[in-house]
Order: sequence, then structure tokens, then C-alpha cells
Amino acid sequence: MLKTIKNKLSHITIALSVLLLTSCSASFTYNNLTWLSSFWVDDYVDLNKQQNKQLKEIINTTQQWHRDTQLPAYKQDIENLKSLFNQNLNHAQLKEQVVFARAHWKNLLEHAHFSLAQLGYTLSTDQRDEFIQNIQDQINEDREQYNEQSSKERKTKRLENQLDYYSDWLGKLTDQQKQLITDANNKHTESGGLWLDYKQTRLDAAKSIMVDETLSEDEFVTKLSYVIKEREAFMSEEQLAINASNLDLYVNLLIELAPTLNKKQRESVNDEFDSLIETLNDLMEP
Repeated sequence: MLKTIKNKLSHITIALSVLLLTSCSASFTYNNLTWLSSFWVDDYVDLNKQQNKQLKEIINTTQQWHRDTQLPAYKQDIENLKSLFNQNLNHAQLKEQVVFARAHWKNLLEHAHFSLAQLGYTLSTDQRDEFIQNIQDQINEDREQYNEQSSKERKTKRLENQLDYYSDWLGKLTDQQKQLITDANNKHTESGGLWLDYKQTRLDAAKSIMVDETLSEDEFVTKLSYVIKEREAFMSEEQLAINASNLDLYVNLLIELAPTLNKKQRESVNDEFDSLIETLNDLMEP
């Protein structure tokens, strides 16, 4: 099972976050990224005419690369996951495939980081201040919302989301399946606070670059490229350990659920895989 991925680095890079595989509007969004990006970016920074042109060029060239190289890879990943699902699931094989699927966002940043850093260099002092402050406001808002809930409330909400997610894939869940999902949710380590710390650490690193007037263009681009590309470098050891532990829990749950599925549920999962593959086929067409 492949969860819809909608990562947000910033609204300059969100326009490149194109993994909208299960949305009914995926084709529209994917094929209109250049047009839609102006609305997304405006929430964070007002670009001038030349910067907008530069951003559109980044999106256009990245989208073509993505369509040619990454969408076929996504399709292969989904086909591999479907094949594993219809066999006796092996923990090592399944974990490896899930890791491959999650790595595509890193590939996207690897491709676009330098061009985005070059665009960042063109921002004026006022634009840089505006950009940093808007992201800071978003982090502060997210942290306020996070702190409004207790740990128990967050775990309860996550369980509701998990049950909805697996229901979307399997259809009506049995009591046994609900219990397996509940047990896994109880073992899951909540790390929302650490994620917010990571976002703050990364923003602070970007800010230190953007306010440093002594940097040459090459130095600025090199340093900001690193912040854009190397996400894990700004995560704490605790966060990385929790990520690894939660990944194992996710894979274990899939393996535990597999033998409990009835014929109708198996057909539902295969239909979901086929729907994802069909969406990718549509997206691969220019």
C-alpha cells in the first residue's frame, strides 16, 4: 500500500512536489504546475517578473525530467508492491520497496536544489525577510495547533486516520484487522514536536545564509543547496531513530494484515494498485 505523498519544503519547492497519485485531480495539477505555482508561491514571497520567469523555467524543465525519468520509476515501484502483496510478504523485501518509494522525494530535491538556490540568490533583502517570516509564521501556527492537543488526543486522532486509510484500501475492516491497526498505533512513536524542531532548525540554517551579506553568489548557492537537498542533516538523532522504528512498525503491520484479508479485500487492494498505475499512465502522457 502506497500512501499519498504531499511533502512541503516551502512554497517555492511545493510546486515541484508532484506526487499526487491518488487524487482525482492529479492529472490537472501535474500538467498545470507552472500556472498553479504562482498561487502557491505568492503565499510566501512576491516574485518580480524576472524571478517568476526563472521559477517557471525551473518547473518546466524539472517537470519534463520528472515525467521522463521519475514517473516510470513510480510505476515500477507500485507494480513491485502489487507483486509482493500477491505473494507471501517478506519483511526485508517489503521494507526495501517502501524505502525505494519514499526516496523519490529526495530524487526530486537532488535534481532541483541548485536551480532553486540560484533563484533564492536573486531575492532582495525585503523578499528574503518576507520569505523567512512567512515560513516562520507557518511553523509557529503549526506548533500552536500541535500544543493544543494532548499526546493522548494526537494518538486517538492518528488511529482514526489510520482506520480510515486502511478502510480506503481494504473496504470494511474486521474486528481482528481493527485490533492489529490499533496495536500498531499504540506502538507508534509520536514525533510531531521533533518534526517541528527539524523545520525550525532547517529554517534557521536557511535564514543564516540569506542574511549573510558577505557571501559570494557561489557560496550562497552552495550553502542554500545543501539546506534544500540534505533534509536528514537537520534531523536529530532521536528523530532519525524514531523514523526507522516507525518504518519497521508500518512494514510489520502490512505483513500482519496480509493473511487476514478476505477475497473481496484482496480485490480491493489490487484495484487500488491498478488505479494508481492508471493514474501514472495518464500522467506520463504529455
